[in-house]
Amino acid sequence: MSFLSTHTYTTVPVVQVNTAGPTMTFPEPISYEFQVVEYIDDEEKITRVALQVKKNVHDQFGNIKIAGYWQDVPRIKMKL
Repeated sequence: MSFLSTHTYTTVPVVQVNTAGPTMTFPEPISYEFQVVEYIDDEEKITRVALQVKKNVHDQFGNIKIAGYWQDVPRIKMKL
């Protein structure tokens, strides 16, 4: 996965000045969606099951700015 994407805002100074105020950088909100996919053959028999994830980046109003794509979650093996 990648690093957080960010959005930079220019602040408005309280006192009227001819220059812009300092800038502030905030991370953009991220949401994750999950789904379980059942792959089936021509006879409707389940051949494989996978967990998938999709990562969406939102703007400051909650609208999806960058829609992710569905990808399989990697599987790992771990002994107890």
